[in-house]
Amino acid sequence: MNPLTILLVLTILTNFVLMTRGVLKADVGMTLTALASLILVGFVDPHESLTALQHGFAEFANIAVLFTAIAVPSHMLARSDALDKVGMWLGEKIGRAARGRSKLEKTLHTNIDHVFLVVAASMFMTWFFAGTLHNTTSILISAAIVTVLCKSYKVPPVPVLAGALVASNLGGFSTRWGDTPNIIEAQTWGLTHSQFFTQILWVNLGLVLILTTLITFIVKRTMGKRKDKALDRASIAYSMVEFRSRKRNTIIDKRLAGFGLLGLIIGVGGSLFFPSYELVLASLGIIVSVFGDYAEHRSKALFALGMETYATLISIFVLAQVMANSSIGVGTQLATLLEASNAAIPVIVLISYFGTLLTEAASWATAASPIVHNISQSTVSAWALGSGICAGSSSLITAATAGVILLNETKDNDPEDRITFGRFMPYGIGISAGIMLPYYIFVLSLGDYFGTWK
Repeated sequence: MNPLTILLVLTILTNFVLMTRGVLKADVGMTLTALASLILVGFVDPHESLTALQHGFAEFANIAVLFTAIAVPSHMLARSDALDKVGMWLGEKIGRAARGRSKLEKTLHTNIDHVFLVVAASMFMTWFFAGTLHNTTSILISAAIVTVLCKSYKVPPVPVLAGALVASNLGGFSTRWGDTPNIIEAQTWGLTHSQFFTQILWVNLGLVLILTTLITFIVKRTMGKRKDKALDRASIAYSMVEFRSRKRNTIIDKRLAGFGLLGLIIGVGGSLFFPSYELVLASLGIIVSVFGDYAEHRSKALFALGMETYATLISIFVLAQVMANSSIGVGTQLATLLEASNAAIPVIVLISYFGTLLTEAASWATAASPIVHNISQSTVSAWALGSGICAGSSSLITAATAGVILLNETKDNDPEDRITFGRFMPYGIGISAGIMLPYYIFVLSLGDYFGTWK
């Protein structure tokens, strides 16, 4: 292996350590690492540095427009209090269920634990939004709701938010339009909407159930270590009544909600029916949303994601270009391993996992899809590639754009409730490597053996 490749990997790992320890924030750490990668590849060929920079910015340019088309109307919906209203409605329903007032519980003559209800509602809400809209849209909409639910019912938000990011990735992987790698794989293999619904959605749904159980266990263990007292029925009733009262008293700003919803319909919904006009519709959605906002807020609305988020995304895409496509990257070595294995399912999953972890989900999907497809045209190979990318996207907060969005959305939370690179890593690595990889390899191998996917 090229010594510069080893040095590049060590640089990335060092950055991970520094971000984990809080020495560097994600935007600073990823920017410095991307610049270091350009220096290293420039020692081999200065032209390669320029190529990686140009291709990275080209990839970012498209993503920047698409994500802005999601962020602007989503933040308008948040400012309109429409999302708060949804969170209050959900909080009231959780309170009713936890007090044994739901029809199901009256039939079973039992109460459902409020911690489980908060976790389950958060996981399935995020999964559903990601599958029906997009995983980044889901994080933008869900992060605030999850935080409110957790704070109101005295549940630690960090493990629930970490689980919600994984659920968002699972939801995105469940539909053809749910995440950028899906679109790339669908175009390469000719996958249809019905194939996603009938073949991979139920696989991911099983993982959401496992994830819900695991996060509930982690939350209860965390509460036990902190010696946090579980809410009694009176406290749950108080929270439920408070949610109901706030819901009744909350007045939705119809202008912000209307234009925000219209912007999402144009920018996100329109691309589902007219994918060739995705960029056009995204641009139109931004314009409609910004002009629909109040004059004094238009500048803030347009840059709702924040410049540090854009800087982090640019750095990730530039670094991914160096890692995946340059002479000192690992793309060639990983592609060689894929070809040597004859596209065996476990190998595809594992290599895609590490490829995504070291690069970025969309970049790895672009690089690996034609390689895997040239070796195997079977649908199960596409699912194996997508599974590895989904697990890799869930490993580190910077491995996919939804994670970067979550960093931005929680930066104004109380210090102990913010998602950081270091706080997410134990959850991400543990869940992705300990549960998602074995689950995907087992289920896909079993399905391939019995001919479930052709």
